[in-house]
Amino acid sequence: MYTRKVQKTGGSTYFVTLPKQWAEGAGITTGSEVDLIPNDSGALLVVPGSVASANRCTIELQEWDFDRLQREVIARYIAGFDVISVRGERIRPEQRRMVREISQRLVGLEIFEETQQLIVLHSLVNIKDFPVHKTVGRVFDITQAMLSDAVSAFCDHDQELAHDVMERDRDIDRLVLLVARQFNLLLRDLMTEEDCALSRPQFLHYHEVADQLERVADHAAKISEAALALDVPVQEEVSKEIRARFKDSQDILIQAVRSFVDQDTDLANRVLELKEKEGQLFAITRRMASEKQPEAASSISIALDSLLRIAEYGFNIAENALDAPISSSLRGGRENA
Repeated sequence: MYTRKVQKTGGSTYFVTLPKQWAEGAGITTGSEVDLIPNDSGALLVVPGSVASANRCTIELQEWDFDRLQREVIARYIAGFDVISVRGERIRPEQRRMVREISQRLVGLEIFEETQQLIVLHSLVNIKDFPVHKTVGRVFDITQAMLSDAVSAFCDHDQELAHDVMERDRDIDRLVLLVARQFNLLLRDLMTEEDCALSRPQFLHYHEVADQLERVADHAAKISEAALALDVPVQEEVSKEIRARFKDSQDILIQAVRSFVDQDTDLANRVLELKEKEGQLFAITRRMASEKQPEAASSISIALDSLLRIAEYGFNIAENALDAPISSSLRGGRENA
């Protein structure tokens, strides 16, 4: 940390000097321009022009399988790098196909250059083009449809629909990774706050809600997997109970998301009051199902466990809805001070 005394010149202008070591490291010389960005906390950020040009990285390609290479690229995508270069002595066709498939799984990541030794990926995502509230809204819509279809696939023994639900999970992953990238950009670069019109604490709540919805989608896929594992259709009486538990979890999730979007703390508290009741209902249904259809007990237990977890994710979102208005009031308080 550097400390400087504020000085005054010309009778009306305040100024401070920049530390020489920092300025030279940032490429600042006489006549260089810097951006000065005020923050809600009261701090003023000094941003040299070299920051944007330095936002690139290189992956030294090794004999990795698809999953390892995907993890390497995603880690840098989430970190907020705009240019990701994949470099190797000689990149084989199968490795190119892997890089191409990975880029297609990430929003806005495109191949801009290819040689025998290099593949250059550019992120074309502008935070203004993907407002986080719309992205999270889209995640919620897809998740809702996945969950409803997963339960239908399970109760109706519809394997084609189960496969379709599992394929849609990738769409959720793309959008949630985008939110994670935007949040990391906010942590790295305060200039992004102005672009997204949200403070970092406010954006954090959207990030957390997106994570909870991603877990709901994962459990919708898990219910679909359980549907594929069923050797016989679920009995009508058991199916009726599963659909009832689904309706309970779905209502909790919908009301929780609504309380977050509307910043309705009364609704959030009403959702949270259902916690104890839900656990008891699921325990009763699980016992009944295992007695009525023991040959399918394992798959039924997986489906019910997932539906209970989905209700718990709804409760987590409701708790987030209680915290979010406080973050907004802090931002407003500083602006009005």
